Amino acid sequence: MVKDKKIRILAFMQMLLISMMAVSIPALITTFQKVFNLSIAQSAIIPVIGTVGGFITNLLVARISAHIGLKRLNQYFLLLGILSGFLLGFTRNIYLFLLGMMLIGINTAFGLTTTSTIFAHIKKEFQNYGLFHAFFGIGGIISPAIIGWILNRNYDYEYIYLFLAFIYIIFFIFVSLSNLLENRKYESIRFKEAVAIIKKKFVLPVLILIILEAGSEQGLITWSGNLFQDSIGLSVELSSFYLSLYWIVFTLSRLFTQLLEDRFGKLNTVRFSLIILFIGIITMLVSNQAWLFMIIAMGVAPVFPLMQKYTAQKLPDREVGLFNGLVFASASVGNIIIAGSMGIAADFNLKLSYLIPLAASLISMMIIAYLSRLKRLGIVSVTPK
Repeated sequence: MVKDKKIRILAFMQMLLISMMAVSIPALITTFQKVFNLSIAQSAIIPVIGTVGGFITNLLVARISAHIGLKRLNQYFLLLGILSGFLLGFTRNIYLFLLGMMLIGINTAFGLTTTSTIFAHIKKEFQNYGLFHAFFGIGGIISPAIIGWILNRNYDYEYIYLFLAFIYIIFFIFVSLSNLLENRKYESIRFKEAVAIIKKKFVLPVLILIILEAGSEQGLITWSGNLFQDSIGLSVELSSFYLSLYWIVFTLSRLFTQLLEDRFGKLNTVRFSLIILFIGIITMLVSNQAWLFMIIAMGVAPVFPLMQKYTAQKLPDREVGLFNGLVFASASVGNIIIAGSMGIAADFNLKLSYLIPLAASLISMMIIAYLSRLKRLGIVSVTPK
C-alpha cells in the first residue's frame, strides 16, 4: 500500500478517536448536570472551559508545530488523551472533573490541528476533506450509542473515559513504534510572517466564518439535548437517539461533500449548506419536531471541511500547520462565544438561544458572497479539487 494511503488511514482513525472523546461531553451534559447538581447556565462552563484550553493550545501549536515536528506533536496529543481519560475515569471531585474537561478541550484542539496538518501533507489526490471530517461524525455516532448503552444499564459514566484512555494507549504505542510518520520539521514562522498570512484576503474571512459556524455547530449539538427534553418533551433515551441520528446524517452528508464540491464547487456548496441550516433551525423551533434536527445536520456538515480545504490548498506546506492551528483556535473562540452564549440564554429561554446560530448563518452567507466576488475578480485563484 502507498505510504500516503496508510497515513490517510491513520488520520481517519485519529479523527474517529478524537471525536469519541470530544462528543462525550454533549452526550453526557445532562448526566453531568444531575451528578454535580448544575443548572443549564452553570453547566455552560463545561464546554467553555474546554474550549478556552483548546484555544490557548491551538495558538501555541500554530506557533511551534513547524519546529517540533509532526510525529512528536502526534505523540504529545495522544498522551494528553490518556491523561484526561484516566483523570475523568477515577474522580468525581468537581475541580478535578473540570480539569479533566479542560484536558479534553486541549486534547481535541491539539489532536485536530496535528491530524489535519498530517493530512494536509499527503498527496492532494488522497486529500478528501469530506471523508476526513466524516470520521469525526462517525465518532459522533458511536460515542452517544456507547454512552446510552452504558447509562441504560446503570453503569457510571467513568467507564466511558477509562475505555477511551485504553484506546489512546494503543494508538500511542503504534505511532511510537511505527516508522509511518516522519518527524518533519520546518523553520519556525515568525510573528510578522503569521500576521501577513492572516491578512491574506482569503484567510481572515475564512477564520471569521469558522468562528461563526464551528461555534454554531457546537452550540446546536451541546444544547439540543436540553431542547428535546425541556421544550419538546422527549425522554433522555429518545433525546440520545436523535443525537445519534444527527451524527449519522452529519457523517453521510460529509461523505457526499466531495461529490457536491465536484458538481457545484466549494463556495457554492457552502452557500447552499448555510441556507439549509438556516431553514432547518427555523422550522424545528416553530414546529417542535425533533426530526428536523437532521436537516440542521445536513446544513452544518459540509461547511467546515470545505472552508478548511479552500484555504489550506492555497498555502505552501510550511504555512499549513499555522493555518490549521488558527482554524481550530477560531473554532474554540466560536465555541466560547456562541456555544457559551447559547447556554446562558437557554437558562432564560431555550428557543431564544437558537437565534444566535441563525444570525451566525446570515453573516456567514455574506462572507461567502465576498469570497465569491474575489474569485470572479481573479484576486483569489481556483485550487484543485
